[in-house]
Amino acid sequence: MLQIARAGTLVTATDADIARLRSHFDQHHWVRLPRVLHPDLLHDVQARLARAEFIEQAHAGVDPPSRDLCMVPNTLGGLLELVFNDESVFNLVERVTGSEEITRFGGFIYRLTAASGQEHHWHNDLVESRLVAMSVNLGPGTYAGGLLEYVLARVPNLGNGDALLFRLHEALQHRACPVVSGVKTAFAGWYFGEDSYPRHIRAVASARTP
Repeated sequence: MLQIARAGTLVTATDADIARLRSHFDQHHWVRLPRVLHPDLLHDVQARLARAEFIEQAHAGVDPPSRDLCMVPNTLGGLLELVFNDESVFNLVERVTGSEEITRFGGFIYRLTAASGQEHHWHNDLVESRLVAMSVNLGPGTYAGGLLEYVLARVPNLGNGDALLFRLHEALQHRACPVVSGVKTAFAGWYFGEDSYPRHIRAVASARTP
C-alpha cells in the first residue's frame, strides 16, 4: 500500500484501498498503515537507534508538561524526515485523510519507558498549520501501554514499522499513555499546510543568526 525503502517510496494503494482507509479515518479519526518502513530500512533504523543518545525532555507547551526521552539530533532523524518529505507520501495522506495540500513533514524520535513513568498529556497539536499527525513504531521488541488515546478510544500501534495517521482538531484532544512494560520508540511528527513553510524558514534563519 505504502512502503518506504532504501531505493525509494512505493505506493500500491488502489482507489478501493484509499476509499476503505478514508472511510475508517472519517469514522474513527485515525488509520493504521502497516509496514510503512521496508524491513531492510527498518533494520538500518534500529541499528542506528542502538547507537543513539536519548535525553529526558519536558514539553512545556502542554499543561502539565509532557515528558519523554528525545533522541539527540543525529543523521537518523534527518534520514526519516527526508524519506517522509516525499510527494507520493503527501498525496496518499491527503487522499486518506481529506486534508488540504501538504507542503512538508517534520518529526522527531522519542522514547517512553515503564521505569520513568513518562507520558504525553492531553493536547491537540494545533500550532504552525499542522494538518495531520503521524506516529511510526520503530521497535525493536514489544511494549505494553503507550497507546494513542482519544477521549473515546485507545489505539494500539504495536507492529514494528507500522504508522498511525490521526486527525488534528480542537475538539480532539489526544495523549500517549504511560508504558507499563518494555520501551516504546517512535518517530512522531506532523504534515504541515502551505502557510507554515515561510514561518519555518524564518525560524531556522533566526536560529542561525549570531
